[in-house]
Amino acid sequence: SARGSMLHPKLGRVMNVVYYHSVVFALMSTTLRIRSCRKCLRLEKVSRTYTIYSFFVGIFLFLNLYFMVPRIMEDGYMKYNIVLQWNFFVMLFLRAIAVVSCYGTLWLKRHKIIQLYKYSLIYWKRFGHITRAIVDKKELLDLQESLARIMIRKIILLYSAFLCSTVLQYQLLSVINPQIFLAFCARLTHFLHFLCVKMGFFGVLVLLNHQFLVIHLAINALHGRKARKKWKALRSVAAMHLKTLRLARRIFDMFDIANATVFINMFMTAINILYHAVQYSNSSIKSNGWGILFGNGLIVFNFWGTMALMEMLDSVVTSCNNTGQQLRQLSDLPKVGPKMQRELDVFTMQLRQNRLVYKICGIVELDKPACLSYIGSILSNVIILMQFDLRRQRQPINDRQYLIHLMKNKTKV
Repeated sequence: SARGSMLHPKLGRVMNVVYYHSVVFALMSTTLRIRSCRKCLRLEKVSRTYTIYSFFVGIFLFLNLYFMVPRIMEDGYMKYNIVLQWNFFVMLFLRAIAVVSCYGTLWLKRHKIIQLYKYSLIYWKRFGHITRAIVDKKELLDLQESLARIMIRKIILLYSAFLCSTVLQYQLLSVINPQIFLAFCARLTHFLHFLCVKMGFFGVLVLLNHQFLVIHLAINALHGRKARKKWKALRSVAAMHLKTLRLARRIFDMFDIANATVFINMFMTAINILYHAVQYSNSSIKSNGWGILFGNGLIVFNFWGTMALMEMLDSVVTSCNNTGQQLRQLSDLPKVGPKMQRELDVFTMQLRQNRLVYKICGIVELDKPACLSYIGSILSNVIILMQFDLRRQRQPINDRQYLIHLMKNKTKV
């Protein structure tokens, strides 16, 4: 937020948590200087130190994948399950793609991302004055407090899934030796990296949702303003909406490939978790009460987190595209001057011609029907994997019956 803007302290603290998570895993192209005492936020001087740090973090995470490979064919719960082995290597391949796409985007588009930061700070400063002039302070602070509570719940949700996954990964260790413990630590590092990426995605969506909802508050506040000033305020709100829409499109386009790998990894992670749950249920993987407890918790928190991310994304798109419904309330006023009517017509035409849509790699539009298809695809793939399990379990039975049949024939002869 720019100097002097209205920002609820709780939302500011939560966004600081998101920011420092991103800084630690080098998910920023440059750092920001935050002065809470002056309520000022600006770009830090772009230094080579953070760029070098980002490079080493990316290389470390990529090379870390080598240590994640356990001795599958020699020991461990995957030893006799070819499906689990292939599933593991697919996950490893997707993690490699995620690391390359994430840091590749940050390095190759570094200057564009820094320009995006500068543009965003200019945006917040410009429209912060408009927000203070039009929107009621109490309503704005209430909105920010509600968004802060939402973001806190998302962070708790992410860390709950991380805790359950850590406990289960530790229980699955067959023996404890330096090599296996190193593989365990490497996995935890990648889990934390994925957590920070999703947390950053949540944070961006919360900020965008905040701006579109502020526009709704501004339109509602125009009802009580004087007629001679109302059309100027509406023009400013229309400009704010168009700039926010372009900012959202710019963010989505710039991080398109990185976000696509996030959704792909979430998809495969959900399949992996459910397939492990099947193995636990048929006692193919031994477990105790704690394993069952944290396993069920992981299933719940993982699906809850996936649905929460898609819900937040849908909320941003919906709050942008539903601005026209708020605008109709102004059109229904009994006395509308010619200037006000002209601004209403311009704003309405602008909303019709500019709608926000989120597409993965410009191909798959992510909306509520797509979310249901996403969940359905996960369940379908788990059922397909279960068919391999049934075939694998029936094969030894058929072989044993064939041997018994041969022995009987030999006895008769």
